[in-house]
Amino acid sequence: MKDRIVVVLGLSLVVLVLISMIAYITFAGTIGYGEIASVAIVAILVSFATYIMWDRARNISKGLPAADERLKNINYKAGYYGFIAAILSAVLAPALADVLFGYELEGHLVTVSVVIAAGFAFAASYLYLARKGS
Repeated sequence: MKDRIVVVLGLSLVVLVLISMIAYITFAGTIGYGEIASVAIVAILVSFATYIMWDRARNISKGLPAADERLKNINYKAGYYGFIAAILSAVLAPALADVLFGYELEGHLVTVSVVIAAGFAFAASYLYLARKGS
């Protein structure tokens, strides 16, 4: 019963975030790089949270626990890979911007690159490990 409540609350939170993101995009006048980056970060997080909630709901419908030891290990490994990607992107994004484009990235753009790189690395490694196994 507890697992079902967690899944329902998670899915309702995902729906509320999607509604607020759609409202933000609809009512925004002009959209710049900062807004595009914010929407990209939210879209990555929401799509991945939706997949996780769907996977857990599927496990519950089969009569299994929402998260078992294998999924916990996959979360730990994917979190490690996301952490490594965050560190590398914090170092490489400003260096690549300087070498390729000849200007220094502002602090908020470095933060955006770190969050997006960590999010992609976590999502990709989670999906890969979930399919392949830990």
